[in-house]
Amino acid sequence: MTPTSVQLTGTRLAAVAFDLQRLRNRMMDIAPQLAFSGECRQAFEFYARLMGGVITVMNTFGGNEDKALPPGSSAAASDRVRYAELSLGQSVLRGNDVPADQSVPMQGFSVSLHVEGANEARRLFEALSEGGTVTTPLTKVDWADAFGMVTDRFGVPWLVLGMKA
Repeated sequence: MTPTSVQLTGTRLAAVAFDLQRLRNRMMDIAPQLAFSGECRQAFEFYARLMGGVITVMNTFGGNEDKALPPGSSAAASDRVRYAELSLGQSVLRGNDVPADQSVPMQGFSVSLHVEGANEARRLFEALSEGGTVTTPLTKVDWADAFGMVTDRFGVPWLVLGMKA
């Protein structure tokens, strides 16, 4: 036995295993939730196609009137998205529509999209750029094969990186 190893047997091993499982089960989830002005469904369907994701939830305000809204929020039109969730690999993107009079431009953040290689970054960047605004053209930088910033046609600011393969 080396000085840094520990011998675990019987009940002590079971206790350590239980503690590790408790840590794994601890709820911690962080993901962007984007507020759209009536374009959440279109945006999420576009992102799912573009990035190979799966929309796991897409609820509208209509048909959910019996479910309380979060404090301080108000319902949008019945065909608008109350809550959407898009699974992208190990990541999740969340979104919803807000009433038109409560909509504000998305600013002060970027959704950071890291992919493998410059070619995949270029494909995604070009698609996100269609109808959007390029802030920083895609270029090679010291820390990535490709780096660029764009706000897509839905108003979402993206930071796209093609990581070195």
